[in-house]
Amino acid sequence: MVVGEMSNNPNTPSQSSSQPQKAPVSSPAPSKPPTASLQPPIAAKPATTAQPAPLKPSFEGEGWKPLPKKLKIFGNLLSEVVNKGICMYCGACIASCPIDILFHSDKEEPIMRGTCAVCQVCYYSCPRIELPLADVERRVFGRERTPEEAILGINIGRYSAMAKDPELHRAAQDGGAGTALLLYALDQKIIDYAVVSGYSFKDPYRPEPQIASTREDLIKTAGSRYTPGGQVGGLGEIAIPNRGSTNSQEERLAVVGLPCELQGMWRMTTHWIATPKLAKNVVFTMGLFCSKVFDYQKMMVDYVQGKRGIDLRTITKVNVKKARLLVYVGEKLVIDEPVEAVAFSAREECNVCIDYSAELADIAIGAIGSATGWTTILTRTPRGEEIVNGAAKAGYLELKPISEKGLKFVEKLCMMKRRRDPSVYMRNETSVPKPEPSLVALEIPVK
Repeated sequence: MVVGEMSNNPNTPSQSSSQPQKAPVSSPAPSKPPTASLQPPIAAKPATTAQPAPLKPSFEGEGWKPLPKKLKIFGNLLSEVVNKGICMYCGACIASCPIDILFHSDKEEPIMRGTCAVCQVCYYSCPRIELPLADVERRVFGRERTPEEAILGINIGRYSAMAKDPELHRAAQDGGAGTALLLYALDQKIIDYAVVSGYSFKDPYRPEPQIASTREDLIKTAGSRYTPGGQVGGLGEIAIPNRGSTNSQEERLAVVGLPCELQGMWRMTTHWIATPKLAKNVVFTMGLFCSKVFDYQKMMVDYVQGKRGIDLRTITKVNVKKARLLVYVGEKLVIDEPVEAVAFSAREECNVCIDYSAELADIAIGAIGSATGWTTILTRTPRGEEIVNGAAKAGYLELKPISEKGLKFVEKLCMMKRRRDPSVYMRNETSVPKPEPSLVALEIPVK
């Protein structure tokens, strides 16, 4: 499907209006004898100077909105983001499409099946078109980061944690703290379900967004993923009536995602040409430390299954520890080699990402900075701090302050990722601000 820009004026002709228009020359028509009119003559209306009443601007969400001069649609998103290799497949455009014609794909990029409504929502929901960090921080945290928070981002608490439940600890990637926090939130009715990353039923070990509302769901989806799954697209799935078992209008949820995926969620829900309703019932977000992700086809299919001969359906865990790729079948370690072996499969868009520690999450977690079997936790909002401490008091977590050495190591990896160049999308303020509403006096002609 070929899509492109459209003029904002519906009356604009397809040819350029800069050329003078000449009237067509035609030969005079042959004269016809006059015929009697069958209709009575209509009296001419008196001329009036009264103009039609102008439309009043509506409040956000009630009706039309002012649009930029040039419409930006899915075709622009393809040319400016996907085709330039900076789409991180967060799924924000998929979730935001109001007519549900954008979908996940095996190529790990959004695809269109249908006719674009030219609403521009997908374009302005993309964090790689623009991420005005100061704008988003003010919406998420109520303030911008201070100079002291330049490396780690806004944060309140810094901990090492471990799930006390042995079953959660065995199923999880490291200390099981993330799974324990979600279970605590479900048990205490803080949330009704969580949007987590599960596995595709079609392609073994390919991640995809799934809903977890029980302990069994959380255990089944525990662990890290090293290939993208379009996580934010799950918000669109649950928002479509009759598509699933959830009620996004009433039920409360948590969202778990990579740093870039949470950038997509907040960009989608804070820009005025976007979809804020999709996150209105999000109670908290949980972000995962991340340095890079890999292409599923290249890493899992071509290398792990193709070159190393490991059936993807038998894999129980994949981990990257101390720069080594670790793959397990059951309890058996079947691949243990330097992660450089799959460096060829690293996704190109990671080269412009500078967020290692999930700086826009309520709770950020990762293994780096804590001892083996423990999870590092950074709380960034009062709500995140309350949930972490509540889980510890309720016996779900063993919690202690992170060591100074461990925190320095987290800061070091944050600084390493900040060496990348995000100038293609990172902004301080948005370049497309919301127009200020103005009252328009209505002129009513007096007869």
